Amino acid sequence: MKIQNKIHLFSTGWLLLILLIINSAIYFSFYNITTSNEVDRLQKETRHLTDGINKSKEIKADDLLQPYLPANGMIRIIDEKSEVIIEQYVEEILPLEAAQFDRQESEGIYEKDGKKYAFVKLPVIWLDGKVVTLEVTEGLDSIQSNLTMLQRILMIASLCVLIPAFFAGRMLSNLLLRPVNSMIQTMEDIQERGIFKKIHLEDRSKDELYKMGNTFNKMMDLLQQNFEKQQQFVSDASHELKTPLTVIESYAKLLKRWGTKKQDVMEESVEAIYSEAIRMKDMTNQMLLLANNSAEWNLDMKEVDVTKLCCISTEQLEKAYGREFRMMCDETSVLTYADEMKLKQVLVVLLDNAMKYSKGTIEVDVGEQDEQIYFSVKDYGMGIPEEDLQKVFDRFFRVDKARSRETGGAGLGLSIAKQIVDAHQGSIQLESEEGKWTKVSVYLPVLSA
Repeated sequence: MKIQNKIHLFSTGWLLLILLIINSAIYFSFYNITTSNEVDRLQKETRHLTDGINKSKEIKADDLLQPYLPANGMIRIIDEKSEVIIEQYVEEILPLEAAQFDRQESEGIYEKDGKKYAFVKLPVIWLDGKVVTLEVTEGLDSIQSNLTMLQRILMIASLCVLIPAFFAGRMLSNLLLRPVNSMIQTMEDIQERGIFKKIHLEDRSKDELYKMGNTFNKMMDLLQQNFEKQQQFVSDASHELKTPLTVIESYAKLLKRWGTKKQDVMEESVEAIYSEAIRMKDMTNQMLLLANNSAEWNLDMKEVDVTKLCCISTEQLEKAYGREFRMMCDETSVLTYADEMKLKQVLVVLLDNAMKYSKGTIEVDVGEQDEQIYFSVKDYGMGIPEEDLQKVFDRFFRVDKARSRETGGAGLGLSIAKQIVDAHQGSIQLESEEGKWTKVSVYLPVLSA
């Protein structure tokens, strides 16, 4: 069943149930009040009749009862033997039960042949001095007529409420489901045409439906951005892999043609193929890392001394490459909670970039600032143009493409470093002045288990 039909059924059903409860309460309240008032009135008239009987001992019984006879009822006197002494009526009606003498007062309502009657019984002293039961009965035709009219009025009023409510519920369901239907139509267009399409929103009210549509549009923007990034990544990756594959293919052809005849050609070809294969392997590993999001890094979190980590890493690189590194920190121990191997990978990426794009001393600083720990790498090399500062963390972006190819860079290191830092709930910042210096700082939370 469609949601629209469910809304119709639910709203109309509940309204009908509420109307039935209210109408029933009105009907039975009116019935109880009117019948109670009618019994009270009949009881007062009966007592007035008993007063007349007590004061008029010399009047004939028939003449005495006639003035008090109800317009659509009867009066009868029942003796101690439950026999009717006198009975007067305007029209023949059926009594509640057979004549029964009763020394106690009673009143009520009874129904015979679909009609309702009110009765009152009172013990009185009759003209001959004996105790008898005075019974007065009156038909409630007028009340039944009023109740029938009330039923019709309540039914008409209910229809006057239900019919507009039904159409109002239809309009409301259309209003509520319009953004949903628009979203469904948009999704179907996206599926059929393979395009990124957003919902047109009317800026009339900031209700939940507007927020839902706005969230959908934001999701479409995000999907489009991710799709474009994916397309760019595929394009860049294919471009980056094309060069080593071309080199390998060229040297393979050269090796196939002259390798068995010329030893120098074979050695050159094997070395070129090997170096390009290693480059492709490293690039592939980096791209696989970038394919993971921060939630899939599987971090091995533990206490890490960042100062110690920086000292060991710089010493190893100093021995391996013969470059000079200078530790600028005063802190003997700066602790954080992180994955030590991943954090070292970030540091090595920053140090490797500094070595590639500078020839002088590289400065490494560690410390605490604003309830965060940080480590930074600063080199005095080529620097980065201001317009490129926001792009250096993009995949495959390189400030100097020619120089990066010479150094073997693929433009993926800083992208990997940023993802690792993001996975640690940290941040990475870059500052540079073109032709003078570049500084990259990583900020991480202070140690907390």
